[in-house]
Order: sequence, then C-alpha cells, then structure tokens
Amino acid sequence: MEVMSSPEYPFYKPNMIREFLSERSSAPLKKWGQNFLIDPNAVKTLFSSAEPELLQRSELILEIGPGLGALSHILYGLGKKLRLYEIDPVYYKWLNEFLPGTEIILGDARETLSDHENSNCFLFGNLPYYITSELILLSLEKLPNLQGAVFLVQKEFAQRITKEISSLSIYAGAYGKFQSKKTIKAGCFYPAPNVDSSVLTFVSNRRFSKKTSYQVLEILCRTLFWGKRKKIGSSIKEAPLDSFYPNGLPLPISEENLRSNLKECIESAGISLDKRPEELKAEDFYKIVDLFQID
Repeated sequence: MEVMSSPEYPFYKPNMIREFLSERSSAPLKKWGQNFLIDPNAVKTLFSSAEPELLQRSELILEIGPGLGALSHILYGLGKKLRLYEIDPVYYKWLNEFLPGTEIILGDARETLSDHENSNCFLFGNLPYYITSELILLSLEKLPNLQGAVFLVQKEFAQRITKEISSLSIYAGAYGKFQSKKTIKAGCFYPAPNVDSSVLTFVSNRRFSKKTSYQVLEILCRTLFWGKRKKIGSSIKEAPLDSFYPNGLPLPISEENLRSNLKECIESAGISLDKRPEELKAEDFYKIVDLFQID
C-alpha cells in the first residue's frame, strides 16, 4: 500500500526521548510497560508485516500503545481514519500536536476499546507484556469486523500462541490465524526490556458465527486446562466453575447440566475422557463446541 508523506519522527535516539521526557517531568513507566522503538528498521518491519490487502479493505486503523508515535506517524500517512489508544497523558498531549486531526483516546485500552465499532478495521499494538493476552482477547471479542492485526509481543508469548496447545491458543485460534514473524531484539527499544520481542500477525477467519459458541469454547478451555496434567474426565467432574465465574455462568444452563453436556459432547466427538487436553488438536475443541446444545 502506498504511504503518503508523514511528519518526520524525532525520537529514534534515546537522548532525544530523555530530553523530551525531562522537559515534561516524566519518564518511561514500568507499570505501563513503556518501551519505545528506537530502530527505524524495526518500525518498518512492524508496518510491513501487515497484509496490504487487509489494510486496503479496512476503513479504520487502530493502534494500542502508540507512545511517542514511532509507528503512528507511518499509519497517519495512509490517509485513512486513524484511532489511537494511549494511557499516558504526556504522550496523549504530544500525539495531538504531532498528528493533528487524529482521534486519540486517553485511558486504558482494556476499558476504552469500543465494542460498538462496526467499521472494517485493522489493529496494531506494541503491547505491555503483563497484559498482552488480555488485550489480544479483548480485541478479538470487541471488534467483530477486525480484518487483521500486527502485535509486538514478548517472544515467549508469540511461541505460546502459535506453537503450543493451550487454553489461549485454542480460544484465540477460533477467531483466526496467528503467526510469529520476525524477532525484534531488545536493543531496538528504549529502555531495553529484559527479553526479545516478536512480531505477531493475525488474520481474521472466525470459526463460529454465534457469540454463544465462543462462550462455550471459553468454558471448555478453562475446564479442560484446569489442573496441571489432569485427564479430561477428571477436569469435567472437578473443575471449580464457581471460581472461574463467580457471578454465574455466562450461559443459561445449570452447572450440573453443563458438566453433563460437555461430557456427552466429548464422547460424541470420539475423544477419550482419559486423554489430557495437550493431547488434543484445536479442531477437537471446535468439534465439541459444534456438538454442544443448550436446552
């Protein structure tokens, strides 16, 4: 996709960032996972990892955690509607000056990400490590017309969601395909984190059309992956659903009927209750959900 002219980005050197923050009596905050990209090639890699067709198809570009705008200024040049979610008032003020006319939402994206957005959209995010999974899952659930995404995440997280059989990979994978792309070294950031990062891409391809199917899948994943190395049959009987859902199950079904229904669906899918969840494939979980019926 052709990129139009963007304002020149001034913060590729740590001393420039330090000077900027010092003038505003600010500093990178660990509590918000603030590590700024200072390598222009890493920023280009992040942008170029997005599939051009999906960007073209999207009416709205979103970015979580824009910081000082290393990636935002490139997205600005696309000429599309751009919405940024920034938690820090210092960067919020700067971004309004740097990228005039851009919609910038101040606050925690976990609370401000809109679930009423009906536009085809594409999402970028340099995500704080401590809430990476939460932000990704919220994005999948709250953006029904999300075409795709590019995330910058901890390398270990990228491996977990793309290579392992886990509650996270099964549930998130029902929304589309995740791929771990290039590694971004810790030295590409200021301040440098303790670990390397990975570019994680997502292409939307929803396995289910109904919200209730995703709710069943969530319950199934939480239940089967409860208790390390437990067999599926044991987890169905013993998983503490009331601690998973202290305000009640998200479905109109009793706990007793839920456990019974899950057991019947697993057996109907031809899956042994003596297996452990790590022995199953993602499609096994989805097949169970397809068989699940709510009376």
